[in-house]
Amino acid sequence: MAEIRQRLSEARALKGWSQEKLADAYGVQQATIQRYESGARKIRADEIKTLADLLGVSVPFLMGVSDDPTPIEVLNDDEAEIPVYGSIAAGIPIEMIPVDELVSVPGGVKRHWPKAFFLRVRGTSMNRILPDGCLALIDPCNEVDYPGQPYAVCVNGFDATVKRVNVLANGFELSPDSTDPTYKPKIYDYGEDGTEEITIIGRVVWFMPTYNWKF
Repeated sequence: MAEIRQRLSEARALKGWSQEKLADAYGVQQATIQRYESGARKIRADEIKTLADLLGVSVPFLMGVSDDPTPIEVLNDDEAEIPVYGSIAAGIPIEMIPVDELVSVPGGVKRHWPKAFFLRVRGTSMNRILPDGCLALIDPCNEVDYPGQPYAVCVNGFDATVKRVNVLANGFELSPDSTDPTYKPKIYDYGEDGTEEITIIGRVVWFMPTYNWKF
């Protein structure tokens, strides 16, 4: 899976911009863009949307969770509502889960992922791409078609968590994407007795901060 730094370079090339041109548009030194693309400096979650808009690509593309760079259309008079679920447990049909609230999004988001729903991200284990408190848009699925990308999964049937997921020969590896080095990948090997069951709920395809988000 492409990393954000790789996608930034790809998006800049698609735009036909040099590092200097992007730096001027973003209001930083060229060396900053160079460090972003080399991986020497991490791109914060709150910077992703601005960079995507400048380069004319979608946020999911820049995050590495979509291969389609086409921006999602945004029309002020075209909105749709997507449900937010407070918790999800494995084996319970989505339509039977109580909806915490409905959130308005650009109509293009709903058309792009008509069955998607929001889960609220808690904690900092994925804060490189999903800030604490944001709403992660989940496109329902039960298999990992994009290894290494972020998915919502249930561990042993309990509430969903979001991690980068890799499929192993006999299980899964769930990996954080955090600025906190104390978060470590965890392997679930079904060949070992007592291994907790992993249920795939869906893939993270977009996110939005809450109205009271602070930079």
